[in-house]
Amino acid sequence: MELVTVKGAVDGQQPRQWWIRLREGLQLASQLVIASPVRLPPKVVTAAKYVSLALGLWESLDAQPGPPAGTATGPGDEAEAADAP
Repeated sequence: MELVTVKGAVDGQQPRQWWIRLREGLQLASQLVIASPVRLPPKVVTAAKYVSLALGLWESLDAQPGPPAGTATGPGDEAEAADAP
């Protein structure tokens, strides 16, 4: 199965998958409904809060590339530690 990526990525940037763009769009829409100054039905606002919560959980569980927590942050830290008495 081939991953579908968003076209138009600029050189040097990682292309984003379609579900990441969908998640970001839904997150923005739910935040706009929650913060809307227009009086909306309570069920709509409650649903938007649950959607926002679910998307936040999805984002936190999504694997993020990068070093695991607790590892050295970079080569600059090693040089400072070597100079310390």
